[in-house]
Amino acid sequence: MNSFYPNISNDQNDKSDSILTRAEELEFKDQVQDSMMFIVEKSQSSYKFVNCQGNLLRKFGFEVSDIKGKELDECLPTDHTLKRIISYDRAWEGNAVTYEDRLNGIPYIGAVSPIYDSKGNVKQLQGFCFDISKKKQIEQRLREREYYFRTLFKYHPDGIFTLNKDGRFLFVNPAVLSICGYEENEMINAHFMPLIVPEERDNATEYFRKANSGEVMDFETVVFHKDGHRVNVQVTNIPIVMDNNVHSIYGIVHDITRQKKREKEIHLLRDRLSSMIYHSADSIAIFDMDDCLVNANPTFERFYGWKAEELIGKKVPYIPDDYKNEYAKILDEVKKGKNYSGVETTRATKDGANFYASVTLSPLEDEEGNIIGYSAISRDINKQRIAQDALRKQNEHYRIITEHTMDLINVFHPSGQILYSSPSHATILGYEAGRFKNMEWTNVIHPDDLSSVIQSIVNMKETKDSSKIEFRVKNADGNWVVLECYGTVVLNYQNEVESFVTISRDITERKQTEDFLRKSEKLAVLGELAAGIAHEIRNPLTSLKGFTHLLKANSGDENLEYYDIMLSELDRINTIVGEFMMLAKPQPRNVKPNDLSKILKEATSLLEAQANLYNIQFLLDFDSVLNVNCEADQMKQVFINLMKNGIESMESSGGLLMIRAICNEDTVTISFIDEGCGIPEKKLASIGEPFYTTKEKGTGLGMMICNKIIENHNGSIAIESEVDKGTKVSVTLPRD
Repeated sequence: MNSFYPNISNDQNDKSDSILTRAEELEFKDQVQDSMMFIVEKSQSSYKFVNCQGNLLRKFGFEVSDIKGKELDECLPTDHTLKRIISYDRAWEGNAVTYEDRLNGIPYIGAVSPIYDSKGNVKQLQGFCFDISKKKQIEQRLREREYYFRTLFKYHPDGIFTLNKDGRFLFVNPAVLSICGYEENEMINAHFMPLIVPEERDNATEYFRKANSGEVMDFETVVFHKDGHRVNVQVTNIPIVMDNNVHSIYGIVHDITRQKKREKEIHLLRDRLSSMIYHSADSIAIFDMDDCLVNANPTFERFYGWKAEELIGKKVPYIPDDYKNEYAKILDEVKKGKNYSGVETTRATKDGANFYASVTLSPLEDEEGNIIGYSAISRDINKQRIAQDALRKQNEHYRIITEHTMDLINVFHPSGQILYSSPSHATILGYEAGRFKNMEWTNVIHPDDLSSVIQSIVNMKETKDSSKIEFRVKNADGNWVVLECYGTVVLNYQNEVESFVTISRDITERKQTEDFLRKSEKLAVLGELAAGIAHEIRNPLTSLKGFTHLLKANSGDENLEYYDIMLSELDRINTIVGEFMMLAKPQPRNVKPNDLSKILKEATSLLEAQANLYNIQFLLDFDSVLNVNCEADQMKQVFINLMKNGIESMESSGGLLMIRAICNEDTVTISFIDEGCGIPEKKLASIGEPFYTTKEKGTGLGMMICNKIIENHNGSIAIESEVDKGTKVSVTLPRD
């Protein structure tokens, strides 16, 4: 019979014995596999290995060559060598010696015995070692498990005991002794029945009989303490079955005296407070020290949606998660005797809705002054708090928006005094908000715009309607900044103008961009016109000049003066046509070292407003300095043209326009990569030809001018494109 598994039959035990036998055979086999045999002989002052072999040798970290033919101190640690010399000296004296040690972290058992020559003298020692790591691990686990179970039984908060079939105690833990008040020697072999109070003994006898017949019993009873007072306990009896027979009874006992006393006190408290609770206009709930609901009035049911009987004896889930930690701290103080009155917080109803409540928490005491629970009185302030929170959040949102926006926000009194100025004035205009508030604002408005601004204010005051105006303002540096201003009136309850609110935005760069783009478009038209005129004039001009020379050669001297005048005028016409051609085909005029990164940043800043209109973002990827010999204005014209092409290709979808510059040893390559509609492959070859365009309203001169400018700078333009994926235009320029 297996003492640890009492329900296993004899047949099962036989099978277990065979399994254990097989396990021992396998363990012995493992030990043989992890073993080592050796022969040593005596040297002058120590011992020397004659031979050594086995798997354990390698586990020690040695090869045969590391050991064979070497003395102990040549291959073993010093402390290990000294211990083995002692063992081998005893064996040399004719004794068989066994020892246990650890080498290189591996525990092992060794045995050594003498080998005699024909004369009966010891000539060598033979030894055998095997690894005992597994044995050590098993021993350690057994020690740990034994300690675990001993600790579990000793320090378990509930009483644990064992009864034999006659009802006598075989084992009790310290918790049982604490409940009953007896010493261990007083309880071992004593019968349990004298501990039971008389009125519970019949029930206890029946419970014990059922446990003896194999039933698990869970019941409450009352026992005597050694000093005579009664202790309410909850008992669980579990039969221990061995060979299909109940061998003994394992019991768990828990002291519930305090619980019973608390229940009695709470019942008494409930009777005293029930009338007040029922008739109160506020929600009143009574809780015990475990935060479980004892009682609640009808107002509680109206507030929270639960019927009181649903939650009696349970914790009420009316505290939202965000308030649980804070509420727990308050309850800890209440249970120590502190009162909390008018705590504004949030409560949750049965259907999951939250509402604001004013809560008063007070500790409840019994007749002896002991705190046995607390009351929670709630008043619905939901409408009041919702209005307050809405106003506070609205003000907070406005404050955050006002203080972090890049727009200029001002509030004016109807008299014209500035009541508030946003912090953005420092960023946009260079004036601190407080300084601008105290300034005479009419002094910073451009004189030409002041009358229209004042008239706009007068119109808003009369019509009580919003207004929009553009005007110029002088910043702290003395420069004029163009503002786009939206004004609105704030009315009081009497529908009178209480104040004006203006929101202004700096549109200086946008205006400059619009002017620059307008000039660029005019230049494109002018270039187209110049190219057409120059082309149409030069053809007949060539004929006229040629025939004039021919006539001059064949005429008399009296007409030479007239031919010279005609040729001079024709040369003048040719010069004018050449100037047209220079306009149509720009040449580098002011070539000098320029920083392309600066030119690129200026170009992007000019087009940034247009890009934002179509939800297009610029991504710049180039070094801080890109020095190239070029004419800066022409380079800017090329970059703006290419960036405009990219923006126009993404007007319907938005996207990312990447501008990347790569410096090579002799060249710089600037790439403009968009995510637009792309260009069909068959049209790529024609890009740059005069009047050829892929845009609905294009002139076909933009890329032609770009090509000419880059060509005149000894550079090149390459275009790669894929329909519906985007286009990459690469401009390569020499660095010198």
